[in-house]
Amino acid sequence: MRIAAATPDTLLGRVHALAAATDAVVSYLSAAELWGFPLPSGPAAASVVHLTRQPGHRAVRRRNVVGHQQFLAPEEIVTGAHVRCTSPLRTWFDLANILSLDDLVIAGDFLLRRRHPLCTQSELDAYLPGRKGKSGYRNATRARTLMRPRTDSPKETELRLLLLRHGLPEPGINVPMFDEAGGWIQDPDMSYEREKVALQYDGGHHAEPGQRRSDIFRDERARDAGWRVVVLTQWDLTPCRPGMEPTAVSRVRAALLERGWAPAPASGPRRRTAPLRPSDANGR
Repeated sequence: MRIAAATPDTLLGRVHALAAATDAVVSYLSAAELWGFPLPSGPAAASVVHLTRQPGHRAVRRRNVVGHQQFLAPEEIVTGAHVRCTSPLRTWFDLANILSLDDLVIAGDFLLRRRHPLCTQSELDAYLPGRKGKSGYRNATRARTLMRPRTDSPKETELRLLLLRHGLPEPGINVPMFDEAGGWIQDPDMSYEREKVALQYDGGHHAEPGQRRSDIFRDERARDAGWRVVVLTQWDLTPCRPGMEPTAVSRVRAALLERGWAPAPASGPRRRTAPLRPSDANGR
């Protein structure tokens, strides 16, 4: 395939040419990038294209191409304007043998995100049993237990997993907050309704003046309604030194303790002294 030298070198352009020349389906990390999945910087090599062909056809063998040969059901292939690629569900499942557990959960939360989700929980739960016995099934089912719908950003998922890993209760996600008169205040990124602790993760765009003013007004209204608001950034997720507890964990723990939460005892019979799941934490 030949294109003009001035044509921008993009992933879509490369996969368009390669898929047309090989009649293959774009898959794995290449399909994940086309769908917009959040991927760690390591495994997503933009110069390498993943292509899958059905059994009976040889896997593609070309420079800068990783060829796969495996069965794809008709519903696992999506035909776009330029290429055919694996469906969001199949793409996520194929990542199960490539990504770490946390990164697979982050990709899965993106699949079920609040705005423009790529699939529903019922579609995901109906799909997984059919993959039993396939490579990646165990990792995918482990990730499924940690995935939650209605998230807004990968960093929010990263924060939630970090809190759980350090023994803190699981917060609710985007649960509406109301004042005493029943008026809506906001949907905090995460919250503990019983303790009235709200968590806000502020990414880079929150530093813009207009967004900052909106955030201040947002948080003041929550505090006026009796909520403890904890605002976190990337600095809070990364330990200052290896082995140190991230400040996100210590700050959220302190806020919960201040509001009456008590951790479960470290030894002896375990007593349920704190909400452990979103349904408990938010009364739903």
